[in-house]
Amino acid sequence: MAFGLALLFVGQTMVLPWWLPLGFLPDLLLLTVVLIGFLRPDGRAFWLGLFLGFCQGRLHGAAWWAFALSRAFAGAAAGWLKAQWLWTGLPAAAFCVAVCTFSAELLQGLMLAFAERSLAPLGLAWRIGVVEAALGAVLGGIVFQIKQQREVPI
Repeated sequence: MAFGLALLFVGQTMVLPWWLPLGFLPDLLLLTVVLIGFLRPDGRAFWLGLFLGFCQGRLHGAAWWAFALSRAFAGAAAGWLKAQWLWTGLPAAAFCVAVCTFSAELLQGLMLAFAERSLAPLGLAWRIGVVEAALGAVLGGIVFQIKQQREVPI
């Protein structure tokens, strides 16, 4: 697991900025926390989100607490949404990932807006959240579909 997290950090900070244009980077760490929360709703995504959010916030250099709290919330919310569904499938996974990703970005923007006493972080989080939610829905659906194909029903 530590090797996988190290690969995510390297991908997030060094590989994707080199490949993607215009500085848009999908938040692979947030998507990982949400997917783990949806695929394993046992509470471990909360702690993983807290840890990854702290590390990601330290990489940004400021507001580590906003990253940590928003990522922990996203993991817990994904697990809660999974527990509320009567069935699981591709649409449920895509919806869950999109909603949790968007909520985490808005929560982070709201916390930063209160800390900075400005609405600029909230506006930026809104724009980033929409794109992240769309990308998260697509990637979440793909990962869920791949995972479901690998499982053998009993």
